[in-house]
Amino acid sequence: MDAAPTQNAPAGTHGLRRELRLRDLVPMQIVLVVGVNWSAIAAREGSTHPLIWIFGILLFFLPQVWVVTWCARVWPLEGGVYQWTRAAIGPLAGFLSAWNYALYAIFTVSQLGIQTITSLSYALGPRAAWLAGSRAWTIALDLLLLGAVLAINAVGFHYGKWVGHFGTLMMVLLTLTFVVLLFWHPAATPAHPHHSPQAPFALGWPVWSLLTLNLYTRVAFNAYSGMEQIAVFAGETRNAGRAIVISAWVAAPAIAAIYFLMTSSMLTYVPASQIDLAGSIPQALAAAFGQGTGAGVGRVMILALATFTFCSFTTITAETSRLPMVAGWDRLLPEWFTRLSPRFGTPVRSLWVIVAVAMVAALAATLTSGHEEAFQVLISSGQLLFGVYYCAMFAVPLVSGPARGLPRASLWIRLCAFCGLTITLVATVLALAPIIDVNNSWLFAAKVGGAALVFNLIGIGIYRKRGAAATRAIA
Repeated sequence: MDAAPTQNAPAGTHGLRRELRLRDLVPMQIVLVVGVNWSAIAAREGSTHPLIWIFGILLFFLPQVWVVTWCARVWPLEGGVYQWTRAAIGPLAGFLSAWNYALYAIFTVSQLGIQTITSLSYALGPRAAWLAGSRAWTIALDLLLLGAVLAINAVGFHYGKWVGHFGTLMMVLLTLTFVVLLFWHPAATPAHPHHSPQAPFALGWPVWSLLTLNLYTRVAFNAYSGMEQIAVFAGETRNAGRAIVISAWVAAPAIAAIYFLMTSSMLTYVPASQIDLAGSIPQALAAAFGQGTGAGVGRVMILALATFTFCSFTTITAETSRLPMVAGWDRLLPEWFTRLSPRFGTPVRSLWVIVAVAMVAALAATLTSGHEEAFQVLISSGQLLFGVYYCAMFAVPLVSGPARGLPRASLWIRLCAFCGLTITLVATVLALAPIIDVNNSWLFAAKVGGAALVFNLIGIGIYRKRGAAATRAIA
């Protein structure tokens, strides 16, 4: 039988083990924040992508880090944004922030099969191109990989934290490879010298349009978001308030450099209009190394990318599984979610639910859309849900103050929160507009917006059903 925690006790008495230190949080920040497909979206802008990254840093990334720093110091609690919004805004806001993030994470993890099969199709060469469009192989990989994600997380961070370390090692290896590929072109020969389809980067201004604004907000909001996610593990981290803040500032410059170098390398080998949004890095590696003597190196790098993606999604699943558990402590979800594994001290029931729903989402997207459109439906639906979650987080410093019995954020923190909130709102609205050719743009918007609306109505219904018990528990 699973071990049951005592309701409303401090996080440390719930059976969670403090396995994480600062040295573990920094690589986990990288695997949680870096998304391999966001460089591809920036690459669609072409050579002028540096300004997209720069303005993303100034108007979203740094404001986000300042807000997370302030919130983590005030509330160093297991649950992260859920705890912050619950304390500052109220129980319903806290529940919906966790609900929307959990759904976003499920949509993200459900891309695992699509991204992996795309990587394999590039790694195995032109004869395996058919794999990317194979629904049977995509579903089989989803079952295999999500099963592995479940098994690793069930064991806990005593071993699972090394997944973050290994994933970061793979990303460092990939980044160094892309640095080399900016200057060395392995497939080039004297007879066939390398000609870049466009400059890898330029400091000119982009040609502003609705598409450029859409690309910018997607890159700024999605590529640079996630620094707050480590705070979910506060109850499993030693000296959480200090370690979470330091890890964010240490990881931030590395994340920015990774994105810039990846985007530049893609444009060195692939025309901006032909970037494969579901497999941009494997596509660039395959183009760079070609089918000659360097092809084997390219394939190894593509497999390293697939390994990083698996490690990243494993960590995201671990993070997400803590949210139903913490909501269960507050009786916003059934106590069933709070039961821990008696052997490993992990929320195995939450893990089972998260992985099962991710599998259902993966099947739904794979069976109802084409390869790239399915990927964009998952990405955009997740972005909309993530937007609700981030709006709640940025609202916390804006509403906190003595009137609510809380510390008042400084003017600088409130300005950062306002800036982040503005970018989030624009990105959330523009998530309804596709950035690729789809069969029907209105149907695309209906799928994305309808899913977000239905899921939030379900969340509100769950909260209202359990509202009385939740109010008593929180009081």
